[in-house]
Amino acid sequence: MEEEKNFYAVLGVAREASLEEILAAYQRLAPMCRADSENYDPTDFPIQGLEQQEYWEKLNHAYRTLIIPEIRARYDAGYPSEELPAPVRSRAESLARGSSAAIQPPPLIEPASKQVRPHSVVIQCPVQLEELFHGTRKDVSYQRLVNIAGQSELIHQTTSVNITPYMRDGEQIILRGLGNQIGAVQGDLLVVLRQFVHPSFSAKGNDLVCNCHIPLSVAVLGGIVSIRGIDNKTFGLMLHEPYPLLPPLVKVIEGEGMKTRHGRGKLVVKFYVQFLPVPTRLRDETTNLLRQIESAYSRAEDA
Repeated sequence: MEEEKNFYAVLGVAREASLEEILAAYQRLAPMCRADSENYDPTDFPIQGLEQQEYWEKLNHAYRTLIIPEIRARYDAGYPSEELPAPVRSRAESLARGSSAAIQPPPLIEPASKQVRPHSVVIQCPVQLEELFHGTRKDVSYQRLVNIAGQSELIHQTTSVNITPYMRDGEQIILRGLGNQIGAVQGDLLVVLRQFVHPSFSAKGNDLVCNCHIPLSVAVLGGIVSIRGIDNKTFGLMLHEPYPLLPPLVKVIEGEGMKTRHGRGKLVVKFYVQFLPVPTRLRDETTNLLRQIESAYSRAEDA
C-alpha cells in the first residue's frame, strides 16, 4: 500500500503540518501501539490493518524523519531516508538517539518495560481518576543535570506527558534523553502515574467500584436508587430483593467502567445500609412499627 510508505499518512497529519502537530500525533499514537500495550486495535490508527509491531516501527521511522527539518526537507523532495547525504544522516541518527550533540529533538516514547538508561530521573505525575478515564495532557516539572561549557549544572525543566484513556495508576512512561547528562551519557526521564484517591470510585483494572449508602427503608422495602457514573451519566437501579444478611448487596453494570480499546469495563456498585442515629426516646408510632416488623419476622420463621 502506498499510504504505508507515506510518513505523513502513518502519523495522520497533513503534509504542511508543523513540528508541534507531528510531535502531538506521535505522542498520541505511540502509547497505543508500543510493545507493552495489550489492547492494540488496528482500527484506531490512520492506516488500518497493520500488525502492532509493524505500525510501531513505521511510526518511529516516520517520526524520526519528519521531526528534523533537514531530513524532512529531503524526504519532501523525494529522497528516501536511507539515501540521505552522510552529514545530514549522521546528525539525524545522533539526534534520534538522544545524543548530547547539537539540539535535542522531542523525545521518543518507549515502553517502560525496556531498560532505563543510567543517570535517569524518576518523577511522579499525580492524576485524577477522571483524567485517566478521559485522557489528558499534563506538564511535569523536574530538575536534571546538563553539561554547560564542560561543567555539570542543575537546571529546572518542564515537559509535557500525553496520558491516554487506556493508562492506569502506576503506569510508567519513559521519555528518552530527558534525564541527567553525565559526560557523553544522556539519561531518560521516567514518569510514574499516581492517581489521587477518588471520593466516589476506586479503579480495579478496567472496572470501577462504587460504594452506595441506602436508607433502611429501601433495604427492607426496595426502591429505585440513583447512581452517577464516572462520566456523569445518571441511571436508576431497582432494588427489590431482600438485603443480604452479610453486606454488601452487589450490582454489576456492564459497560460503565474504565475505557478499554474495545469498549469499557464494568461498574460494580456495593450497597450498604445507612442507619440513622437512634433517638433517646422513640415515638409511640415508631415503637409500634418496630414491633410489627419483629412480629412479621417471627411469623416468617415459623412458616
